[in-house]
Amino acid sequence: MVFFKKLKILIFGSDISFSKEIKKAYKDLKGSSRLRIDTISISFFIGKWLPFSIAIGIITGTIASLMDLLVVQINQFLSKNIILLLIYPLLVSIIVGLVINKYSTVEGPGIGYAILHLKTKQYIPLKVIFWKIIISVLTLSGGFIAGREGPSFFLGVALGERTGKIYGFGKKFKNLLGLIGGGAFTGALLKAPLGSSIFAMELENMYDFDYRPFIPMIVAAIISYLTFSFFRGNHPFILLKEKPMWNLTTIPYIVFMGIIIAIVSYIYTFIFHLMQRASQAFNPIRRPIIGTLFAIPILGLLYIIIDNQEILSAPANMVILSDIANNQMPIITDIAIIIGTILITSFTLAFGIPGGLILPVLIFGAATGNIFGHFFPQNLVTFTLAGMGAALAATAKTPLAAIVMITEMSHDDVVIPMTAAVITSYLLSFGYSTYLGQKNIFKGDLKTFTSRIIDNVHH
Repeated sequence: MVFFKKLKILIFGSDISFSKEIKKAYKDLKGSSRLRIDTISISFFIGKWLPFSIAIGIITGTIASLMDLLVVQINQFLSKNIILLLIYPLLVSIIVGLVINKYSTVEGPGIGYAILHLKTKQYIPLKVIFWKIIISVLTLSGGFIAGREGPSFFLGVALGERTGKIYGFGKKFKNLLGLIGGGAFTGALLKAPLGSSIFAMELENMYDFDYRPFIPMIVAAIISYLTFSFFRGNHPFILLKEKPMWNLTTIPYIVFMGIIIAIVSYIYTFIFHLMQRASQAFNPIRRPIIGTLFAIPILGLLYIIIDNQEILSAPANMVILSDIANNQMPIITDIAIIIGTILITSFTLAFGIPGGLILPVLIFGAATGNIFGHFFPQNLVTFTLAGMGAALAATAKTPLAAIVMITEMSHDDVVIPMTAAVITSYLLSFGYSTYLGQKNIFKGDLKTFTSRIIDNVHH
């Protein structure tokens, strides 16, 4: 015993009682709020948020499945006749004009309006939801270069906030409820639940990531995706014939590609917003018709240049992305795809035709990557996928979502080279945004930005 006492004094010293300190620390920690299990929050999540997330996942997944089925069936009918596929957009533009003349909120990409709507206390009317579904199905069926995320995010926000209302959530949660619905619906239609959840959060708070809705949103998005896959099957949107390859020597060129894509994204954003402003010169009924009349000749010329019918069915199956990723195209064809995509969407989506901007952005990002693939044939897939991610990050200001989403859509991993391209294009694109409603917290001088951060911390 004497030996152990001496050993204790040697190790711990004679002026401290280890056991007393343990008891004192135990009492302090036991009463500390930092280590207290928050049973109220856990119960609230399991009892209210979790059932809501499952419900909105099933609802959005089911409606997304129905929309996808209609889009594919209509597209298969139209694809039997090229002339019909080129005339079809004009017929759709007439219907869109009549609808937006009565319900103006259904026009255009939809995300810009949805972001602004999330900040209000109003609910999107059921009639607007119905007509948004109808004209979105018609648009996505063919003849337009329009993404799925525009209608899906808009509809998800509308369904999320209304389902939340049924579940008894107050209006103070309306913003989160709509955001969860938007992420879930987009996750189903793009088959990218994790990427779409991150996309929704980055989209609303540009440069200022908010994690609050992440857990219920990812649950809803996964349920929505599983529901969609149950009805429509599970396969990647971007089918790759070869595994992507890269090495350290290609990274500087991928970074350079990110610079080029940032420039192209700026040009696209400028032209798109310019046309959006110019379209206001026409009344709502004529606006989509006039824009489509300008776009059809460009679409026809693009079809002739690339000699690929999939460009006319881009939103229905997104096969055009796989074609660009797998096949080395002439540089002139890649340039035609970039210019054609910019002009066609600026004359259709900017003129009121419903549809998202992700698909056009992915197309010109892939085409830019295809150009670089001429110099690195063995890395073609890597450059095209990295190009898609870089373009999405620059235009939508969603860098993390871009990396995750392209990985989910391709079922392949090019995270390192894509990150290099994404960071480059994202940093060089500060100051402008394709989606209306996004707030740039970096706007202003460094002193203003610093004081804003300090104020946020204090509050």
